[in-house]
Amino acid sequence: MDELFRLDGKVALVTGGGSGLGRVMAEGFAKAGASVICADIFEDRCAEVVQAITSAGGQATACRIDVSDEASVAEAVACIPQGKLHVLVNSAGIAAVPARTHETRLEDWRRVIDINLTGTFLVTRAALPMMFEAGGSIINLASILGMGGYYPGFVSAGVDYAASKAAIIGFTKQVAVEYAEYNIRANTIAPGWHGGTRLGAARRQQASSGDEERFYSAIHSRIPMKRRGQAEEILGVALYLASPASAYMTGQLLVQDGGWTAT
Repeated sequence: MDELFRLDGKVALVTGGGSGLGRVMAEGFAKAGASVICADIFEDRCAEVVQAITSAGGQATACRIDVSDEASVAEAVACIPQGKLHVLVNSAGIAAVPARTHETRLEDWRRVIDINLTGTFLVTRAALPMMFEAGGSIINLASILGMGGYYPGFVSAGVDYAASKAAIIGFTKQVAVEYAEYNIRANTIAPGWHGGTRLGAARRQQASSGDEERFYSAIHSRIPMKRRGQAEEILGVALYLASPASAYMTGQLLVQDGGWTAT
């Protein structure tokens, strides 16, 4: 049964692969046999991930990418060996300092949408032709905040982030139905609140210790499992979607949130 979850001989491109959930997936896919292209706007982070993978006996290369820039995406995709790609993970994403909608700055809205949503579109558009011949799996990262609002009485999430992640769910379903005949599958993972990522860095820089305590207390009280997920816990879901184990699954949303959306 182990072969169902193997990625031997596959080429996988992971954007945002230099840290957080992207790094977990890049390293996990390499352990499953894939040749991984770790793509990130921060080259030093990519180099660190590639070093970790190759030191463990895996195959990986680093690639700088600004997913919001069409030319940068084209350059990155051009580096894919023999122009063949089997797995794409659109994990690159950001969150601005959260604000209520009437206080959200247009520059923050545009930056979040450009990276999270337009970036997913640009990379997917460039990668699709490389999957026409042999098929492939596209995994997009949404969020539980794209499935429902959250306001525990104080600002905890931004409308820009929520809108970008909700749009990714619809984007993925459209891609799934357009390319199913090519054996190209597209699915979405909606993670809940996870530790071990840089996503909340902007918020944390401006928050006091009291703000942080209130923030995490509110989150944990809402999660039935009473804890945030660990970054490493995304791997099982991602590996399932990338591998032959999910060969008949496309256009689906898999939620990993400790029970958040079950309440």
